[in-house]
Amino acid sequence: MLGTDKPMMEMPVVRTRAGLVRGVSRGAVTAFHAVPYAAPPVGPLRFAPPQPVPAWQGVRDCVRIGPSPPQNASRLDAVMGIASFEQSEDSLHLDIWTPAADGAHRPVMVWLHGGAYMSGGGSQPFYAGGYLAERGDMVVVTVTYRLGALGYLYLPGIEAEGGAPANRGLLDQIAALRWIRDNIEAFGGDPDRVTVAGQSAGGGALFGLLSSPLARGLLQRGIVQSAPGASLDLSQAREIASLFFEKAGLGDGDVQALRVLDVKSILAAQGAVVMAFAQRPGRLLPWQLISGLPELPGTPSAAAAEGASLHIPLMLGWTLDEMHAWHAQDARMMAATGLAELKVLPPAIGLPDASLARIEVRIAGGLAPWLALSEELTEHVFGSAAKTVADRRAALGGETWVYRFDWKPAPDARYGACHCIEIPFVFGNIDCWPVAPMMAGAEPAEMRTVTEAVQSAWVDFCHGRSPGWPDRRTTPDGMMLFNTSSGPIGSGLAG
Repeated sequence: MLGTDKPMMEMPVVRTRAGLVRGVSRGAVTAFHAVPYAAPPVGPLRFAPPQPVPAWQGVRDCVRIGPSPPQNASRLDAVMGIASFEQSEDSLHLDIWTPAADGAHRPVMVWLHGGAYMSGGGSQPFYAGGYLAERGDMVVVTVTYRLGALGYLYLPGIEAEGGAPANRGLLDQIAALRWIRDNIEAFGGDPDRVTVAGQSAGGGALFGLLSSPLARGLLQRGIVQSAPGASLDLSQAREIASLFFEKAGLGDGDVQALRVLDVKSILAAQGAVVMAFAQRPGRLLPWQLISGLPELPGTPSAAAAEGASLHIPLMLGWTLDEMHAWHAQDARMMAATGLAELKVLPPAIGLPDASLARIEVRIAGGLAPWLALSEELTEHVFGSAAKTVADRRAALGGETWVYRFDWKPAPDARYGACHCIEIPFVFGNIDCWPVAPMMAGAEPAEMRTVTEAVQSAWVDFCHGRSPGWPDRRTTPDGMMLFNTSSGPIGSGLAG
């Protein structure tokens, strides 16, 4: 789980503010797993904001990975090849990889995992940070935080009292960043050189951090990967909460009953809400950031583009075929022979006429209908979101870089360059993806070439340098394309 196959050598001990932790070293990297950054959110703390970690006596063993938060299966499990893993409400912890716990003030990269705010976990092997920490001479930290209804259910009856803030998952991340500020120096990191990187929902969460007044000063750089940038308003959050209580068989707003409801029932009600909203136009994600509250006053992506975070350099990107991750496993989608058949399927319901017209043009040009829809939605949901934020920031003077990840394992790969496919190249964890269908047919030598390009950009950025291509202030249409032959494109650039 360290991101390296070198044998275990040492078990160093580091002092945190709550107590001593013991890690495990293999070769050039030391890892500390399941280091708590907040008290377990269980019992009366189930819907409370994150509380300080209780101090402990002696040395706490942090040599094994911890559980992920409670969650239902994700449709992306089949694409990523995810195996079963331990789950628990007691999962507010960090995993830390460092070249040495020596006070050397290395840059820190903090990873926020994706999963539609409903699945995933920072301790899962896909995010093992050992290779990246060694390659970049930096400290890599992954964060596990509350998900789904446990993390984002709006409970307005006690929200005003501070007993159950709506954006608990976001507040968990802020608590983790505060822990990093206060403790990371002992692990060899620099609390004043923190880059937060997030993919999918993790990227949306980063937009939230950039927008939240509670996160000011806790990060100095940001990398947003494949994030739509959406959020719920209060009226939507109230509707979702009412439906959740109905599906859970509880009285609307009965928080006392909800505090003691078993996790299995919470997940069942959470999943039922997801299914209900999946049939509506726009396919609203019911579990995500909620704006219009003290911890998140504005729409996250807009605030990140135009607000107080403009001084934070930002890198934004997406993959060429994001939506293939879902569409290529949908039999009805792939069997569609024209626009009429697509329009009745949930992903296309409610699309604006302009999008439908572009899909029809692509089909007329010979593209398979499902591919035409995937192209349109990839641009509509991911590409446009990244470019809009980047262009607004650049116009206001904010340092901003844009990239697209185009590599696919084969020219005819079923999943193409789909959602999540860039993750192995960021972390260099190629060996952690042996059964991932999205990687089928990949050539190891080719993957190493792409890994070199991606990691070089991420490492340079985390060290405070340019990632290797012009930012949008100097080249308004400039961006990097990552592939077997990576390079920038844009006015006046090669490509």
